[in-house]
Amino acid sequence: MFIMKVVIQVNKQGTDYFMKITNNILNLHKSLADEWTECEVVVFGDGLELVTTEDPVISERRKSLLEKGVRFIVCNNTLTRQNLQVEALSCSVGTAGSGVAHLVRRQAEGWAYLAL
Repeated sequence: MFIMKVVIQVNKQGTDYFMKITNNILNLHKSLADEWTECEVVVFGDGLELVTTEDPVISERRKSLLEKGVRFIVCNNTLTRQNLQVEALSCSVGTAGSGVAHLVRRQAEGWAYLAL
């Protein structure tokens, strides 16, 4: 069995975009359920809204992804620029000093990279 590790870049904002992103991740999980091991959604720049929005539909989708083991990683540079603390975000997240550098590291480790 092939083991999948997927890292996904989110650096845009908007409800339609977040619906597309969460739909794609949920479909990916469904299609690769037997091979699925790890998935990280790396948010930076405008993508920070994915983990700050209180929109009930997006919040429910975020919760569903978290329940499936998807991890949200937030760029610390973006948090600093926005004067936010990780504790103020609306869901449980990890942090990376630089979101872009985190993506590059994951790719070097063999993770599949998606920019949707």
